[in-house]
Amino acid sequence: MPVKPPTIIIDYDRCKKCLNCIRACTAFEGVYEKGEDGYPKVVRPEYCVECLICHLVCPSNAITHKNYRETLVLDLSGLPIERYKHIV
Repeated sequence: MPVKPPTIIIDYDRCKKCLNCIRACTAFEGVYEKGEDGYPKVVRPEYCVECLICHLVCPSNAITHKNYRETLVLDLSGLPIERYKHIV
């Protein structure tokens, strides 16, 4: 089953044209490009690696992702680590 790319929405009423999203995008060829109007445009949503770094660098919170995968953040502190740190 092919993975569906996320839907990336840019709220142009909030966007300040800083283009941080273009510079910070971690996708190989980039998801965004600068449009003729100076605003970032989503041109390759299928390249999105869903790191959500564009959310972190957007000063106006103008970027929204829909249909992205949920990630699990593991807490590696505590008992499991205590048990294995003596092995190393």
